[in-house]
Amino acid sequence: MPKLREMVAENAASQNEQQKTQDKAILFITIAVYLLTAGTLMEYVSTPTLLKIIGFMLTGHAFYFLWKSNTLKL
Repeated sequence: MPKLREMVAENAASQNEQQKTQDKAILFITIAVYLLTAGTLMEYVSTPTLLKIIGFMLTGHAFYFLWKSNTLKL
């Protein structure tokens, strides 16, 4: 029986580590998308417009993650 408990604990730790890694990947991908978008928009639009667009993108992401955190609890 102790072996089973150890296996369950190791599996939980592995899943927790995998979730942390996925969260980091999402963060880095999000930052990369914002930087690529900002770089592209800087060629075509003014700075205030660029800041507004990035602000709307960040707000959209924030609302998405709020929605996602509430649906995971259900």
